[in-house]
Amino acid sequence: MAHAPKDLAAFLHEGLNAQQREAVEQEVGSLLVIAGAGSGKTRIITSRIAHLIVNKGVMPSSIVALTFTNKAAREMLERVQQFLGDTRDVPFIGTFHSYCVRMLKRNQHLLETPFISILDEDDQHKIINGIVQRHDLSKRVTVKQIAYQISQIKNRTVSPEEINETIRHDQLLTQIYCAYEAEKRASKCLDFDDLLLQTLALLKRNTSVLETFREQVKHILVDEYQDTNVVQHALLKHMTLRNKKLTADSICVVGDEDQSIYSWRGATVDNIVNFTKDFANTRIIKVEQNYRSVQPILTAANTVVANNTQRNPKELWSDRKGNDRLRVISCMTERQEGDLIAQGIDIARGSKKIETTAILYRAHFQSRALEEALIKRSLPYRIIGGIQFYERKEIKDIFAYLRLIANPFDRTAFFRVINCPARGLGDQFEELVRERWHQEPLLTYSDVIAKLIEDNVLTGVRRAAVERFIAMLAPYKPTDRATTTIEDLIVATGYLFHLQKTCDKDEAQERTENIKELIRAVQQFEQQGIATISALLDEVALMQERAARDNEDSNPVLLMTLHAAKGLEFDFVAISGLEDGILPSSRSLVTRDGLEEERRLCYVGITRAKEYLLLSHCRYRYTYGQTNDQLRSRFLDEIPAKLAPVQDCSHMNSYQMKIFFAEWLGTGSAPARTIQTFGTARQSISAKALATARTATVSAAKSAPKKIAPKAQSSIFKKHQTVRHEKFGIGIVQEVEQRDAATTFVQVRFKDGVKKIASSFLKTT
Repeated sequence: MAHAPKDLAAFLHEGLNAQQREAVEQEVGSLLVIAGAGSGKTRIITSRIAHLIVNKGVMPSSIVALTFTNKAAREMLERVQQFLGDTRDVPFIGTFHSYCVRMLKRNQHLLETPFISILDEDDQHKIINGIVQRHDLSKRVTVKQIAYQISQIKNRTVSPEEINETIRHDQLLTQIYCAYEAEKRASKCLDFDDLLLQTLALLKRNTSVLETFREQVKHILVDEYQDTNVVQHALLKHMTLRNKKLTADSICVVGDEDQSIYSWRGATVDNIVNFTKDFANTRIIKVEQNYRSVQPILTAANTVVANNTQRNPKELWSDRKGNDRLRVISCMTERQEGDLIAQGIDIARGSKKIETTAILYRAHFQSRALEEALIKRSLPYRIIGGIQFYERKEIKDIFAYLRLIANPFDRTAFFRVINCPARGLGDQFEELVRERWHQEPLLTYSDVIAKLIEDNVLTGVRRAAVERFIAMLAPYKPTDRATTTIEDLIVATGYLFHLQKTCDKDEAQERTENIKELIRAVQQFEQQGIATISALLDEVALMQERAARDNEDSNPVLLMTLHAAKGLEFDFVAISGLEDGILPSSRSLVTRDGLEEERRLCYVGITRAKEYLLLSHCRYRYTYGQTNDQLRSRFLDEIPAKLAPVQDCSHMNSYQMKIFFAEWLGTGSAPARTIQTFGTARQSISAKALATARTATVSAAKSAPKKIAPKAQSSIFKKHQTVRHEKFGIGIVQEVEQRDAATTFVQVRFKDGVKKIASSFLKTT
């Protein structure tokens, strides 16, 4: 049965605001639509397509709409079909890569290297791994590192000559790259990055193909243009420009440079910022009305991102008004931070206007304290784009060693760790052990291995390897202190080196941070009296069981990184870890581009919130294997104090915080006049004292928490001066930044890299 089309005329009149309608109805020319967060970017593109076909009589086959994910393409296609009904053809709406495949397949006979199939990520890694193994390079590079480098190079260059020039200074990479390309050609395969490059090369080499395309395709639309890379921008220019003049009837790109957060994937914000330089006479339309968030949240987002220079200025606004929708909480440690956020969400979920809740963070290692706080309150949660802390591979590996100490009959634990890190024991060895263990099920793992050695089944290198393994675990008992045992095992197994060897740089760092976070977690369990290996294993198992049971809820709290949150929205959002070195990340502090992308990431996080936004930072955080004094994020300083009052929660108890959240969220009643507390000493807290605690806000947002550190001596540091840091050693001053009268930051180049450090932690030499 055919479906009647939706009334387009009524929708254009009633369903679009003035700026959206303006973007939809411009029929010809180059158009750049700067559409802020929550302003209806997809609505603009789909309405424009429908308008061209229904109202202007444009053939669907002459329209191409490009986006970045299959999910987004499906959603756009469904919306367009609502206006066209079942009786009309539909234009191409899909990803850049899918359109390039279509073009390459149609012109196979013109390709320099014909292809039959496309390599997925696993296939690509297998080819590179074969090259690495054949040339005995596994100790020098990892497969993931090489694959990432090759992809980055292809995303940022537009010709083979440029690629060769880019890699020629790295002989090893050049050799692997050339071998990889040769193997692909022999297999008649292309990888995903090749699809874009080969399409661009096809259009450059074959004028007839290019002219045919230009005759057939008259309207091109691109969504999320801030996420395009160098090749995609070059491809768009080649498709639509001749001698810098537009050949298509229209080109419309929609995006928001303030949400450009994927430079690590090859995306460049320059494409949208400098769009008018490549496409002359471009009309810019700014769509600034936001349909998601209340105005105070948008004002905070506007003031933060306004500090960036790489942007087209705009001001998000909303008809949805509201008061007192943001709070900043200053916590003592990440554990208290987790407890407070969990308590706030627990109270928020009791409000009729709060249905969806999320906790956002910069890196996955931050989730551990948050997960444990949610479990403690029986709040269901789900991690998006990641794995629950105790389910992560590196954590399970370490726990498998502990399980084997506690239970030498644990076969699952044994087979998990016997060759992790690699000990030269392959599948054949594991099959021998498995078969013998099946024959004699009452033996421990060490007994099974002893039997195999006794029978001369294990000899030479394999025998030496398993004997070292048994000797490594032999001294430990289930009653040993868990913290010490874990630290010993990490060193004895060389596990951190194993991560560096088998993972790319970013993944190795993230997994290393997770292991350090595990040590911190075990130390906290120890403070609660859970100190032995056996006790720790029991406690974590019970925690995971509780989490699994609680997470059956159909409306869990969602935990995710800020990157994963893009495109989503929630009634209540908490962003944790707003500290220099975390958000913004330590690596971003040394370059303007890096810092601006971190600010955009913060902006994306803020604009996910519809009703309430909670921002948190800690005075002390356990990172890099030690407890460090933290500086609150400069991004917090960029939010007006009157818009986001700061609550110092460092010494507040649970009841005081309950009152704080209940009053802020409007879900609770006033406390009783006198509250009796029970602790080491019985005492009464008057209502007046509680009110004082509740309203103890910091007078200005730029007032950083007091640090246990020497008084700043900013005036003594000069550029090129030699200084000393207790942890990093001797370094050379590169820049001195006077934040305010009391705070100075010094950028110093140490042996292991450039760091930005508060001057109070440096000494002159």
